[in-house]
Amino acid sequence: MILKEFKKIYIDLGGYIKGLPRSRVPIIIFLSPSFHMVFIYRIGKILSLIPYIGVLFRYIFEYLIRIIFSSDISLKSEIGSGLRFEHGQDIVIGADVKIGLNAKIFNGVTIGGKDPSLPSINNQPKIGNNVILSTGSKILGPIVLGDNVIVGANSVVLANIDSNKTAVGIPARILTK
Repeated sequence: MILKEFKKIYIDLGGYIKGLPRSRVPIIIFLSPSFHMVFIYRIGKILSLIPYIGVLFRYIFEYLIRIIFSSDISLKSEIGSGLRFEHGQDIVIGADVKIGLNAKIFNGVTIGGKDPSLPSINNQPKIGNNVILSTGSKILGPIVLGDNVIVGANSVVLANIDSNKTAVGIPARILTK
């Protein structure tokens, strides 16, 4: 399980450096705050798996993400490899959220429960592979977003979206071509 999480870091980095000249790779590794947020999430996730003291590490790393990146990302969430935060600030990801492979998440995105009086378990979104969540979008409630979905900026998604669709608006509606 731990090796699988380390492999995710390598795949995440690949998404950031894809198509860049080799001379830019160290810049991404050492100076990209977006990659640093992914890296801290992954390391925190690995350390939270340690029996007995893992809970302490989870709280520490969630706190670091809040303080350094002004984001609230639960280490209980399950996020597939290839994760990419673009301008990673003000991102909220709830505890029971599941996100597939190669997700691209822009700043201001909230993924979580719709009703705070309900427990987070089974009340938060499940998101497919290759999804793009644009700036300010809100994905709320026990809904499912299929693979290859694009959610437009400042959209509020409250219902399921099938694969290969684009959703925009408040509340989000599917764009037709």
